[in-house]
Amino acid sequence: MVGDVIILSFDDLDTASDLYAAQVVDRILKAAVAAQASDVHLTEGNQVHTVLFRVHGKLMRLPDIPAGSTTSISGRIKALARLITYRHDIPQEGRLVFALDGNSAESSRNGRMEVRVSTLPTLHGERLVLRFAAAQAEPWLPADLGLPGDVYRRLTDALGRPSGVILISGTAGSGKTTTAYAALRQLLSQTELRSVVTLEDPIECEISGAAQSQIQPDSEYDWSSGLKAILRQDPEVIFVGEIRDSQTAAVTFQAAMTGQLVISTLHARSVVDALQRLLDMGVPYQHLRSGLTCLVCQRLLPELCDCRHTTPAQLPCPACGGSGRSGRCLLAEVLPAMDGELAKCLAEGSDSSSLQAAAVSLNMTTLATQTKQAVDQGRVSAEDAANAL
Repeated sequence: MVGDVIILSFDDLDTASDLYAAQVVDRILKAAVAAQASDVHLTEGNQVHTVLFRVHGKLMRLPDIPAGSTTSISGRIKALARLITYRHDIPQEGRLVFALDGNSAESSRNGRMEVRVSTLPTLHGERLVLRFAAAQAEPWLPADLGLPGDVYRRLTDALGRPSGVILISGTAGSGKTTTAYAALRQLLSQTELRSVVTLEDPIECEISGAAQSQIQPDSEYDWSSGLKAILRQDPEVIFVGEIRDSQTAAVTFQAAMTGQLVISTLHARSVVDALQRLLDMGVPYQHLRSGLTCLVCQRLLPELCDCRHTTPAQLPCPACGGSGRSGRCLLAEVLPAMDGELAKCLAEGSDSSSLQAAAVSLNMTTLATQTKQAVDQGRVSAEDAANAL
């Protein structure tokens, strides 16, 4: 990897060979693991395919890959993911598993990698996105994530309660599921046995000790019906992969009000934005105040490599390959207890700015403030910070 380009060659492969597509896919997958990519974007063209890796939140380009004359690269990926290979006119989703190289650092854990695959019809073929993020993650607990102290304390306190809703929010790619899985592992690591059931789409990685269920919309097994079915399974802890609609939101809070601890995620840019989304979904103010025990919103930014300060520009840094970024910086805000002015603003249906001001008055350190601090400390670049706002 040099700068914004991933160095990977396919020139030695024969495009007419029956093994061409399998060889290309194998190299792409292993290169993605080596580069610690969270996503791979492959877009078909007439004669060549473009491939991008997302590394530490930033897209990096591979050299264009010639299309096979007898085999299909996208077809190979779809076959591995058990998708319908002859359908190019519909979106599809699946998962593939591949064996890791013996020299890979990842192979020391389980010897394999699970990857989510999503396809989309486009003008000249299909676009495939492969997501590695959750599958590559370590089996972290909340203490391993680097959460700010106030966020960590509120989260662990909520995990110690028998009921309530713990909501992890953030934008796409902000690590919401990683944090939610860490919370589940925390609960399952305790001495007392807990009945833990999940509802996901898709199941991103296996959690030992949890009964994980994947929704099947084509079979009328959706979020709402699945959650209602789980409530008949004598659960104590429920993980709902994402709150996406008013029905799921309603059943989630009803479960918390009847004695279950529910962990879920929500797409939002701030805790105030998450509150507004829940209200828009029809969750009553009273349920938010009594049932929402912890609301976190997090953000992942590319962290600057030490070479920015120590390595001469003419010498590519071995740690980051000259990209200037190494790892991710986790920022997170947590909603204060809904008392006083914050509770009043929420009950009166105040706008976002009033809710934000009330939360800040209760000592909430906002994502915006944390982002500015990270720039001032030299942890993230001003450009990456501006792109996140």
